[in-house]
Amino acid sequence: MEINRRATVFANSIRAGDLIEYRDQSLSGKEEYIFIYDRNYLISGDPIGHHFPLKSEPFSFDILPPFFTNLLSEGWLRKHHAEKSRLDKNDEFGLLCANGNELIGAISVVAGKVATLTGRQPVAVPIPASKTLVQQGVTIIGSPDDFNEYAVDHANGQSISGVQRKLLMKLEGKQLIPTGSGGQYIVKPAPEVAPHLPENEFFIMQLAKKVGFDVADCGLIPFESGELAYITKRFDIIDEQQRYFIEDGASLYQVHPKNKDSDALSYENVLLKLSRCAGNSKAVTLKLFLQVVFSHIVGNNDLHLKNFSMQRKLHKSNRIMDLVTPMYDMLSLAPYSTFDRACFMSFGVLAIEEGDEGDFSDAYNIFGFYTKEDFVQLGVNIGLPKLMVEKQIQVLKSKVLKVIEDGFRTQMPEHIYEAIVKRIRERCRTLELSYP
Repeated sequence: MEINRRATVFANSIRAGDLIEYRDQSLSGKEEYIFIYDRNYLISGDPIGHHFPLKSEPFSFDILPPFFTNLLSEGWLRKHHAEKSRLDKNDEFGLLCANGNELIGAISVVAGKVATLTGRQPVAVPIPASKTLVQQGVTIIGSPDDFNEYAVDHANGQSISGVQRKLLMKLEGKQLIPTGSGGQYIVKPAPEVAPHLPENEFFIMQLAKKVGFDVADCGLIPFESGELAYITKRFDIIDEQQRYFIEDGASLYQVHPKNKDSDALSYENVLLKLSRCAGNSKAVTLKLFLQVVFSHIVGNNDLHLKNFSMQRKLHKSNRIMDLVTPMYDMLSLAPYSTFDRACFMSFGVLAIEEGDEGDFSDAYNIFGFYTKEDFVQLGVNIGLPKLMVEKQIQVLKSKVLKVIEDGFRTQMPEHIYEAIVKRIRERCRTLELSYP
């Protein structure tokens, strides 16, 4: 094996170690990847990831490990990155080297063996709340049709996970403008295949906030051309130079992003794994459980591994993920028949559903959809007391229905609102059903 390519990994702009790709020069083309901490970093640095404890020995992998692959962009943005860098979209090491300078969280990855991180602009703080932007009449430069051009001019060097069109932007005066580094907000226009998705996501996120969830600060901001976009204020920023260590569920579960919604997964095993990453904190387990239940209630059939994230405070030698990050990417697919699977979520609720040979619960086989029985069993299987699980489901369901019945609504077309509310009421009724 010979060194093929190498990169330097930084944590909050401090050199943390080297990531090296080895390749067999024979016809096999076999690859191996090594990460090794910098000796100086080991003295007072933080673990770069939950599965990378501080140690002097190298970490060895047959493939680029999920910690690094899950830092990469997906979908629309990856396509632009590949074209801009003249790389194959499956060349993950190359794409990470070219677009790992500006990532969500504390980590940066740049090509070569270098001593200092350059080109990463500080994020201006404090970042104004999205509500403040609305009150001040802030707009997004241009129109949604300009997003492809913005990606060509500004997206090189940054990566944001997710398949939708999205870019980092910063506030200048009363405009949000795209930026390659120092972005304060993630901006998502409406996809052509899902009209009014920004309004949809904003409504669901505000509903989540009203019933007690910690949600990412978000808002609806118009382009200069008038169309609305959904924006999220970055929650990984501590100050101009420091960011929280953040890992999504795919990274923590050690799954490649292409398998983020695999049938081999279940919420039961995912929540068990994420809870262990948090030191088996019951408070974290309960938060994760309620996020799954809420996702089911609102018809968000896209709660895959990358839509869970956890964060770790700075200056800790242990790898415990202290907190669940604020909720993000929560919406209802009820208005979009092409994507809506009325009875299903991203993967099975219970571990017995995993894989080709998996089966549903007795209650599911009787009713033909998930009911209270499935979610109570989920809670019990991940270590929560049954009585508490039943009470928490009832409380959440009641809170959601009360907010809806009290007339809560945000800006959106009537048919989108009606489809979402209909689905919420249907799902709440399913949570009243028990196996006879």
